[in-house]
Amino acid sequence: MIHVRAFILGSYPIRGFLAWGDGEREALFVDPGGWDPAILATLTEYNLRVTAIVLTHGHWDHTEGLAEAQGQLDAPVYVHADDLRLLQAPVDVVLEGGETIACGRVRWRVIHLPGHTAGSVAYHAEDVVFSGDCLFAGAIGGTPTPAAYDQERRYLHTRLLPLGDAVQVYPAHGPATTLGVERRANPFLR
Repeated sequence: MIHVRAFILGSYPIRGFLAWGDGEREALFVDPGGWDPAILATLTEYNLRVTAIVLTHGHWDHTEGLAEAQGQLDAPVYVHADDLRLLQAPVDVVLEGGETIACGRVRWRVIHLPGHTAGSVAYHAEDVVFSGDCLFAGAIGGTPTPAAYDQERRYLHTRLLPLGDAVQVYPAHGPATTLGVERRANPFLR
């Protein structure tokens, strides 16, 4: 079982997340769009240590708190190669898609989902996926061109939806959902 805690972060609020496996002490921190002392309080409460800070993409609302997160958490930062140009803070690991990030026994698979940005990714383990701005409850992420829109939809169909209907989706904006609900009801996935 994977535990997920959401935090509303940044001046243009997004949801950043901590995630860890049952009985584990190593956690993943997704999208440092700002900083909240409640992150450290949660880590202390559950006796956790962040071992990876991951970005779903490089837009400023997802990275506004990156420098502070790096200072507070002392963990490596992961981002897709195609979004490096969007960042002002240094990163430690450059992703291509298909990699696995280990946090204790939990293995997070990096799924490249270009469209919203060229380097948009999702992070999947067990029955959880962090979709950033690629997939929302009832919507998908905005894209800069019609070609990027088609690309995003294609990769959502071929790379995300096959994970299974029971997978919980945690987007950066709006409520959580499941892949099954989105497959059946999301008008952008028809």
